[in-house]
Amino acid sequence: MVDMLSRNFGALMGFIALTGGLLIGFVAVLGGIWSDVRKKEIAAGLKHDMLERGMSAEDICMVLDAGKKSSEIAGCDSRASYCS
Repeated sequence: MVDMLSRNFGALMGFIALTGGLLIGFVAVLGGIWSDVRKKEIAAGLKHDMLERGMSAEDICMVLDAGKKSSEIAGCDSRASYCS
């Protein structure tokens, strides 16, 4: 067994390197997707809570845009579904 590994060591290391690289990329993509989904779930829950409290669409947009640096550039129109 050890003799077989020593003869094919280069091929084995190549396989491990390729598999590891692909696995790292796959995990990074899945992590990014999961992070985006969680952020949207949290934002939807916040909007739902604000609607239950009786806040208007303009008030909700104002609250959500409060932490952004360029809130006047984004522009929040209560008729549009901008607030995400």
